[in-house]
Amino acid sequence: MSKSRRLTSFIVLSMTGGVVFQVAYLRFVFLADTAHALGLTIQRYGEVTSIFGAVAVVMYFCGGWFADRFPPKALIVVALGGTGVVDLWLATVPSAGGVVVAHVLMAVLGMGLYWSSLVKLVSMLGSADEQGKLFGFLEGIRGVTSTIVGFVGAGIVAAAIASTSGVLDVMRIYGVLCLVFAVLVLVVVRTDRSALDGVARQTVTLRELGAAARNKYTWLIGCSIMMMYAFYTLLGYLTPLLQDGYAVPVALLGVIGVVRSYVFQIVGGPVGGVLVDRWTKSSPAFLRWAFVVAGAGALGFVLLPQSPALVWVAIALMTVLCLAVFTSRGVYWAQIGEVEVPLAQRGGVIGLASGIAYLPDAFLPAIGAWWAGDPASDVPQQGGGYTAMFAVLVGAAVVGLVLTTLTMRVRQRDLARRPTPTAPDTVPA
Repeated sequence: MSKSRRLTSFIVLSMTGGVVFQVAYLRFVFLADTAHALGLTIQRYGEVTSIFGAVAVVMYFCGGWFADRFPPKALIVVALGGTGVVDLWLATVPSAGGVVVAHVLMAVLGMGLYWSSLVKLVSMLGSADEQGKLFGFLEGIRGVTSTIVGFVGAGIVAAAIASTSGVLDVMRIYGVLCLVFAVLVLVVVRTDRSALDGVARQTVTLRELGAAARNKYTWLIGCSIMMMYAFYTLLGYLTPLLQDGYAVPVALLGVIGVVRSYVFQIVGGPVGGVLVDRWTKSSPAFLRWAFVVAGAGALGFVLLPQSPALVWVAIALMTVLCLAVFTSRGVYWAQIGEVEVPLAQRGGVIGLASGIAYLPDAFLPAIGAWWAGDPASDVPQQGGGYTAMFAVLVGAAVVGLVLTTLTMRVRQRDLARRPTPTAPDTVPA
């Protein structure tokens, strides 16, 4: 494959990541408006997105099996085309059962068919020593695409007479874009059969999962990531808090949502990597500091009164939380290599740790919606409201702090147990 063809394929594949998941995660930008556009309360929408998260966790395990047994390019085309159709169908506002079916389909198509196939195709576009650069640029291009389309969507919602109709228009845009990219992948992307055969297998076997379950780092790393992922999952519920508690107008709310969800995605990963390389020299050490910062931001929201006069203090606290969360996302999985998990076990460790790490998607959206309430539907905040939500996040930060400290100490103990190399015996002259 020529260099220009490889570059074109890489850019197109990277851009698909900026559209394929967006409707499923539209709550991160327009939580209340999306729920109401679909004829749901925020609480019911939270339950739907929890179902999506539960199916997605299962699909992370199945995705490798699909990518190893079917042509990954074909799977990506099917996933994009299917997601486009589902997005357009969801924009017609089907019944409550139809909304659930749509989210289940998005999880199967996105996490089951698309993600592992994308990883496999991108892996074949570079040599072994180019993988870090490839996936770094993949995340960057994906973030730029999400940001551009996100700002367009925010403008549409702000300009719409009713914000709910604007959200439905955004869904249609993403649906059409998915269909366009399905065609682009089919026409533009080329696969080198010999290079594809050389890409590592994606399937994780039961034997590998069993070995991973016996590895202490699987639980330390998976659970520490889960604590930070809890922050990421609940970031979407800052939108109604800013709107109802601090009187942020809808137009500004959309911009804040795009910056929070997409712009930090572009900046956070590289910044986190640089800080690890030049400051902490250790991924668990950096994550420990990130938990300190995230916990301080959550504690700030616990103590801050909900008043329009304090809106910029609230936005500053949100920025602190986003910095901690998104810089962490760039170094989550670097811990696997840093603690020297054997290559033969890495697939199983990453698979099982991923299932642990992303578990909050299966239950936190529903709990977050219960905490947030829905003033537009006369549903009050429950269970202590936002105070309880941020108190739980403070607790997650403390647990994460303990887990990352344990990871560092276990690593130091393992290194101390290594036999020190002895100097060869000297022979007298």
